[in-house]
Amino acid sequence: MHVLTDVIDSLRLRGSLYFGTDFTAPWGVDVPEDTNVCRFHVVTQGRCWLTVPSTGEVRLLSQGDLALVPHGNGHLLQEDPATPAVGLGDVLESADPGPAAPLVWGGGGERTRMVCGYFAFDRGAAHPLLDGLPSIVHVPASPDYDFAWIDQLVRFIAAETSAGRPGSLATVRRLSEILFVQCVRYQAEHGATEVPFLRTLFEPGLGDAMRAMHAQPAAAWTLASLARQAGMSRTTFAARFSRSFGATAIEYLTSHRMDVARRLLGAGAPAKEVAQRVGYESEAAFSRRFKSVVGMGPGAYRRRVSSLAAHTA
Repeated sequence: MHVLTDVIDSLRLRGSLYFGTDFTAPWGVDVPEDTNVCRFHVVTQGRCWLTVPSTGEVRLLSQGDLALVPHGNGHLLQEDPATPAVGLGDVLESADPGPAAPLVWGGGGERTRMVCGYFAFDRGAAHPLLDGLPSIVHVPASPDYDFAWIDQLVRFIAAETSAGRPGSLATVRRLSEILFVQCVRYQAEHGATEVPFLRTLFEPGLGDAMRAMHAQPAAAWTLASLARQAGMSRTTFAARFSRSFGATAIEYLTSHRMDVARRLLGAGAPAKEVAQRVGYESEAAFSRRFKSVVGMGPGAYRRRVSSLAAHTA
């Protein structure tokens, strides 16, 4: 089992929005904070500066670059860092773009075009991978990464969204996952050490233990048996895992089991079956642990997911 695939499945993408922008210098937009979404920007013409004031991170985005702001931080988009940034709400009110028209804004000078948007994950599906990403994931254009496929992807998403055909919502969600996966893949290849989850996954030995947990969440794992998977002594494994990940291996195992349980409960599986499939001998013990981690019991969680699904439909 590929651990990253398993983790992305567990995040449960639940919504997305895409739109085009056509900015001309001088221009600056202040995008407000929204902690429940991951925002992204793809530069299709020109360039711009992306700044996250709360962390101090700044990136120059050039044509073909993809940038993800994964934690919903407020951020600035500007043709020059010295240009004042106008609140996004004021820009939208002033420009008043049509439903399918790009957002046109600025002083009429040098042009920057982008595809911008966001996608959101289930509120109860937080994961160390998502939590550990930097405030900006910058995927620069390169011979191995051609932004043309993103432009085509976004066009297809727009067509699916406006057509409203059966299955459009599911299609858009899957396409949105592609953008997220591209960012995670780049982070894994170029900055895995910056993200505790990725750092641990790609460290020899520790990654073997993580893959074993994902492959067999119901197994009676102990610190000793996980250490054997890693090819280390119990003491060495425990110390190295905690140092790399920032939590113990058993704590990660519990977290992963609860991720699996959320997926199974959301699909309608009864709590007794879920308990067995995530390594608990009794339904009562599973229910207590699930509530302590998720904040509600298995039954309440299943009803919540069912209600959200009905509302979305």
